[in-house]
Amino acid sequence: MARILAALFMVLAVTRTYFDWQLAKLNETAFEFQPIGQVWFDFDRNSLLGLQPGIERYLSPIIWENAIGPMLLWPMALALLGLALVFAGLSWVSRRKRG
Repeated sequence: MARILAALFMVLAVTRTYFDWQLAKLNETAFEFQPIGQVWFDFDRNSLLGLQPGIERYLSPIIWENAIGPMLLWPMALALLGLALVFAGLSWVSRRKRG
């Protein structure tokens, strides 16, 4: 299962990198990775705008300020690549334990 998730996140990372490259080419600007928050905002702004007050009201403002908010600034393609590497590592570890 971990190997499948690793492959899925790798494909998503490559796809997101391609979209970021196309966006830079279309706007005739330098290439840069789009942050998670920007991609989410472009995809469905209402869910993103409703998330912050929901987390702050029902969980804690500290969670938004110290965890969720900063994660929304991470480059999406690199975050997906990181998840792919984590699941690839888990797959490798579980394979080594089996034998």
